[in-house]
Amino acid sequence: MTEPQTVTPEPPAAAPEATPQAPETQDVTTLPEWARTSLTKANQEAAKYRTQLNELKPKADQFAALEEASKTEAQRLAEATEVAKREAQEARAESTRYKVAATHGIPADHFELLGSGTEEEITARAVKISALLAAQAATQEIGNPAYSRFAPDRTATTLFSPLLI
Repeated sequence: MTEPQTVTPEPPAAAPEATPQAPETQDVTTLPEWARTSLTKANQEAAKYRTQLNELKPKADQFAALEEASKTEAQRLAEATEVAKREAQEARAESTRYKVAATHGIPADHFELLGSGTEEEITARAVKISALLAAQAATQEIGNPAYSRFAPDRTATTLFSPLLI
Protein backbone atom coordinates (compact mmCIF):
# COMPACT_ATOMS: atom_id res chain seq x y z
CA MET A 1 0.00 0.00 0.00
CA THR A 2 1.00 3.28 -0.71
CA GLU A 3 0.65 6.06 1.47
CA PRO A 4 -1.29 8.95 0.22
CA GLN A 5 0.89 11.71 -0.93
CA THR A 6 0.12 15.13 0.29
CA VAL A 7 0.94 17.93 -1.90
CA THR A 8 2.01 21.01 -0.12
CA PRO A 9 1.58 24.16 -2.02
CA GLU A 10 4.85 25.85 -2.85
CA PRO A 11 5.34 29.22 -1.36
CA PRO A 12 4.66 31.88 -3.86
CA ALA A 13 7.74 32.99 -5.67
CA ALA A 14 9.22 36.18 -4.31
CA ALA A 15 7.89 39.16 -6.04
CA PRO A 16 10.42 40.56 -8.41
CA GLU A 17 12.29 43.33 -6.68
CA ALA A 18 11.63 46.74 -7.98
CA THR A 19 14.76 47.87 -9.70
CA PRO A 20 15.37 51.54 -9.64
CA GLN A 21 14.85 52.71 -13.14
CA ALA A 22 16.42 55.78 -14.55
CA PRO A 23 13.91 58.52 -14.93
CA GLU A 24 12.47 58.29 -18.33
CA THR A 25 13.66 61.03 -20.55
CA GLN A 26 11.01 62.57 -22.57
CA ASP A 27 11.57 63.20 -26.17
CA VAL A 28 12.17 66.91 -26.66
CA THR A 29 10.10 66.93 -29.79
CA THR A 30 6.99 66.13 -27.78
CA LEU A 31 7.41 69.28 -25.68
CA PRO A 32 5.64 72.47 -26.61
CA GLU A 33 7.63 75.06 -28.57
CA TRP A 34 7.96 77.47 -25.61
CA ALA A 35 9.42 74.70 -23.41
CA ARG A 36 11.90 73.65 -26.11
CA THR A 37 13.02 77.26 -26.55
CA SER A 38 13.42 77.72 -22.80
CA LEU A 39 15.30 74.42 -22.46
CA THR A 40 17.64 75.27 -25.33
CA LYS A 41 18.33 78.70 -23.85
CA ALA A 42 19.05 77.19 -20.40
CA ASN A 43 21.39 74.59 -21.92
CA GLN A 44 23.30 77.26 -23.83
CA GLU A 45 23.61 79.44 -20.75
CA ALA A 46 24.88 76.48 -18.66
CA ALA A 47 27.43 75.65 -21.36
CA LYS A 48 28.59 79.28 -21.39
CA TYR A 49 29.05 79.24 -17.60
CA ARG A 50 30.93 75.92 -17.70
CA THR A 51 33.28 77.38 -20.33
CA GLN A 52 33.85 80.51 -18.23
CA LEU A 53 34.47 78.38 -15.14
CA ASN A 54 37.02 76.26 -16.98
CA GLU A 55 38.78 79.38 -18.26
CA LEU A 56 38.85 81.12 -14.87
CA LYS A 57 39.79 78.14 -12.70
CA PRO A 58 43.57 78.37 -13.45
CA LYS A 59 43.48 82.12 -12.89
CA ALA A 60 41.74 81.66 -9.55
CA ASP A 61 44.35 79.11 -8.51
CA GLN A 62 47.13 81.48 -9.57
CA PHE A 63 45.52 84.33 -7.62
CA ALA A 64 45.24 82.16 -4.50
CA ALA A 65 48.93 81.26 -4.78
CA LEU A 66 49.93 84.92 -5.21
CA GLU A 67 47.75 85.93 -2.28
CA GLU A 68 49.43 83.30 -0.11
CA ALA A 69 52.87 84.50 -1.22
CA SER A 70 51.99 88.12 -0.52
CA LYS A 71 50.66 87.21 2.91
CA THR A 72 53.96 85.53 3.65
CA GLU A 73 55.76 88.66 2.39
CA ALA A 74 53.55 90.82 4.62
CA GLN A 75 54.32 88.63 7.61
CA ARG A 76 58.05 88.84 6.85
CA LEU A 77 57.84 92.63 6.66
CA ALA A 78 55.89 92.77 9.93
CA GLU A 79 58.56 90.71 11.67
CA ALA A 80 61.33 92.89 10.23
CA THR A 81 59.49 95.97 11.46
CA GLU A 82 59.22 94.53 14.96
CA VAL A 83 62.95 93.70 15.00
CA ALA A 84 63.83 97.22 13.83
CA LYS A 85 61.59 98.77 16.51
CA ARG A 86 63.14 96.61 19.22
CA GLU A 87 66.69 97.44 18.09
CA ALA A 88 65.88 101.16 17.99
CA GLN A 89 64.45 101.00 21.49
CA GLU A 90 67.54 99.15 22.77
CA ALA A 91 69.85 101.69 21.10
CA ARG A 92 67.88 104.54 22.66
CA ALA A 93 68.12 102.92 26.10
CA GLU A 94 71.87 102.35 25.75
CA SER A 95 72.38 105.92 24.60
CA THR A 96 70.52 107.12 27.68
CA ARG A 97 72.69 104.95 29.94
CA TYR A 98 75.90 106.31 28.36
CA LYS A 99 74.69 109.88 28.70
CA VAL A 100 73.74 109.43 32.37
CA ALA A 101 76.99 107.55 33.13
CA ALA A 102 79.05 110.34 31.58
CA THR A 103 77.09 113.02 33.42
CA HIS A 104 77.52 111.36 36.82
CA GLY A 105 81.05 110.01 36.34
CA ILE A 106 80.12 106.33 36.47
CA PRO A 107 83.13 104.27 35.25
CA ALA A 108 82.71 101.60 32.57
CA ASP A 109 83.09 98.71 35.03
CA HIS A 110 79.97 99.91 36.89
CA PHE A 111 77.95 100.69 33.78
CA GLU A 112 75.74 97.58 34.07
CA LEU A 113 74.55 98.77 37.49
CA LEU A 114 72.56 101.52 35.79
CA GLY A 115 70.11 98.91 34.49
CA SER A 116 67.27 99.85 32.17
CA GLY A 117 64.12 101.91 32.33
CA THR A 118 63.24 105.52 31.77
CA GLU A 119 65.86 108.24 31.83
CA GLU A 120 64.61 109.38 35.23
CA GLU A 121 64.98 105.88 36.71
CA ILE A 122 68.47 105.47 35.29
CA THR A 123 69.46 108.93 36.54
CA ALA A 124 68.20 108.12 40.04
CA ARG A 125 70.32 104.95 40.11
CA ALA A 126 73.30 106.88 38.73
CA VAL A 127 73.06 109.44 41.53
CA LYS A 128 73.09 106.66 44.14
CA ILE A 129 75.97 104.82 42.44
CA SER A 130 77.96 108.04 42.13
CA ALA A 131 77.48 108.80 45.83
CA LEU A 132 78.52 105.26 46.79
CA LEU A 133 81.62 105.42 44.60
CA ALA A 134 82.58 108.80 46.06
CA ALA A 135 82.14 107.48 49.61
CA GLN A 136 84.21 104.40 48.76
CA ALA A 137 86.96 106.54 47.26
CA ALA A 138 87.02 108.82 50.33
CA THR A 139 87.27 105.80 52.62
CA GLN A 140 90.15 104.37 50.61
CA GLU A 141 92.01 107.69 50.68
CA ILE A 142 91.73 108.07 54.41
CA GLY A 143 93.26 104.64 55.04
CA ASN A 144 96.06 105.18 52.51
CA PRO A 145 99.30 106.54 54.09
CA ALA A 146 100.18 108.38 50.88
CA TYR A 147 97.17 110.58 51.54
CA SER A 148 98.04 111.56 55.06
CA ARG A 149 97.53 115.17 55.98
CA PHE A 150 101.23 115.63 56.38
CA ALA A 151 102.09 114.61 52.82
CA PRO A 152 103.68 117.61 51.07
CA ASP A 153 101.92 117.08 47.71
CA ARG A 154 98.41 117.24 49.14
CA THR A 155 96.31 120.20 48.16
CA ALA A 156 92.68 120.95 48.75
CA THR A 157 91.86 119.90 45.19
CA THR A 158 93.44 116.48 45.54
CA LEU A 159 91.93 115.94 48.97
CA PHE A 160 88.38 116.78 47.94
CA SER A 161 88.36 115.68 44.29
CA PRO A 162 86.33 112.51 44.98
CA LEU A 163 83.63 114.63 46.53
CA LEU A 164 83.50 117.01 43.55
CA ILE A 165 82.43 114.39 41.03
